[in-house]
Amino acid sequence: MKNKMIRTRILVVLGFLLTLSIPVTAQWKDNMGGSWNNPTSASIGNIINDQLWNRMRAKARARDQGKSVPATTRAAETPAVAPEVTKKTPAQIDAAVRFRSTGTQLRTQAFADFLSAGGTPETKKRMTAIISMLLTEYEKAAKEQGKPNDLALATTAALVYNSSIYHGTADPDDASIMEIRGALAELEAEDGTFASMTDRQKQELYENLVISTMLAKAGYEEAQKGGDKANMAIYRDLAGQTLQAVSGMAPEKIRFMPDAPTMEALRTDSTTTNGTDPSSPPTSPQTVPQDAPPAAIGAGSLVMEFEGNEVRANQMYGGKRIRVNGTVNSIDIQKNGQIILTFHSPFGGYAQTQCYFNKSQSSRLAEFSGGQQAVVEGTVKGIGGGMGGKGFVVLENCTVP
Repeated sequence: MKNKMIRTRILVVLGFLLTLSIPVTAQWKDNMGGSWNNPTSASIGNIINDQLWNRMRAKARARDQGKSVPATTRAAETPAVAPEVTKKTPAQIDAAVRFRSTGTQLRTQAFADFLSAGGTPETKKRMTAIISMLLTEYEKAAKEQGKPNDLALATTAALVYNSSIYHGTADPDDASIMEIRGALAELEAEDGTFASMTDRQKQELYENLVISTMLAKAGYEEAQKGGDKANMAIYRDLAGQTLQAVSGMAPEKIRFMPDAPTMEALRTDSTTTNGTDPSSPPTSPQTVPQDAPPAAIGAGSLVMEFEGNEVRANQMYGGKRIRVNGTVNSIDIQKNGQIILTFHSPFGGYAQTQCYFNKSQSSRLAEFSGGQQAVVEGTVKGIGGGMGGKGFVVLENCTVP
């Protein structure tokens, strides 16, 4: 659903989009059109927060082991070997997340009227055509994927693309997006997320998801290409409001890591450590190795490597000097004077990356703030501490390159 299908098609409307006055900043409502106010956002929020990535890990582990994952297994409760229970068939899952279309677009005109309010008749006509085209081209791409009229794919697209816009990150690739859709569809089918909605209500929600997401994506990418920071901020705001409307969660909490490992690597089949105890902080004084660090890895990817297979991660990174990039969560000073920079945990993981610095790095660290992207160097100690002894991937002897 990414560049290969959607991006090439929406390019035809980008030239028109920024020539129109789209008052999304001041007027956009997260219940725009009335269909946002439904019970689905709470259910979707619970699925995202508690289950989605665990389900994907369980499915990946099952593929590796040549076993099937029962569709009714709650992802947050999935044990090392899932119990044999009745599972939903692919046909049942698709039926739960699809709708029978009315054959007409239900939300196009409402969006066009709202966004072109106060404009000329020609502006309203062009806006209607643009929104209709965005919806039509998305539907063509979804049909090519074998997922027409599919609320699970529309929800996935809304979460993934708006998260990328809001956080300023790249989109996951097509294969990852479709894998997210598969796990999300299973969970939505199990929870009965859309069971109480009529086909018409499902279509209205679907069109709200697609139109708001494609408007944000098209507008943001065009503004980004032209270096128009004011319009980038407008479309980022739209993306954030859509994320919150869809999930009932603050947009800051929804993040899909573009540099995360492939879904096949997201498995929890080992908890063996290499004998170190990362839960105890490094001691001072510290000496910083002068070896040139390897290429940077995302802090989220590092967490996912350790949570997915600790044995392999220790072999790859343990005791090695690496460079890590990510979004700063906090910077704190310990009683012994050491400074700890903590990166945000990835969307698919629980642990955070913590980097320990000497006081000599304080002037460099003072330049950072929460929510900012940062790059640091450090020696990987391992994973430990926090809840269950798996709360942090620790880097010691850290510096700001």
